[in-house]
Amino acid sequence: GEEFGLMVIAPAHHRRIAAGILSWGQDLDHETSPFQVNLSYQVPRNKEADYIGKEALEKQRAMIDEGNAPFKMKMVGITFGGKEITDYAPDFWLIEDTDGNEMGFVTSPWWSPELETNIGLAWVPWSSSGVGTKLQVKLPDEYSESEEPAKGEVVEVPFRESVNPNKREVQKAKGLDYAD
Repeated sequence: GEEFGLMVIAPAHHRRIAAGILSWGQDLDHETSPFQVNLSYQVPRNKEADYIGKEALEKQRAMIDEGNAPFKMKMVGITFGGKEITDYAPDFWLIEDTDGNEMGFVTSPWWSPELETNIGLAWVPWSSSGVGTKLQVKLPDEYSESEEPAKGEVVEVPFRESVNPNKREVQKAKGLDYAD
């Protein structure tokens, strides 16, 4: 495949991103809380049994429920402009607010043929993580359509409805953000 520019990468990379499936080391690490990365549905609210980290997770959830997120950053899904992303991004791309202030970074970008736009998983300030928040992505030259950052927006994750909903989607449909 060398003569055609083919290379070995994760063949389902775009599907992973579209589904909101995280990549260890790329999107999160050992210091990440499930509440920061759309995994609160995996933390039960009323589990009687003890487990490692239970007290800390309960404290984090209580703070979030009170409107006092204990984290500066949260992972979100974004859609954004620019040329179609066709290669694995080895570096993070900076995100700016609409005034041009750097505020976060994209960890996993890709072109979505189903949605006909670039999509990505990104870290933004908790206060800017609401669906509909406008932002800008500083793209590498190869994907930029101008010298300006690409316009983007925070969107729901997963990026589209699943044919076979996973546990997170089932819980969300019930109006729950936790395992029952």
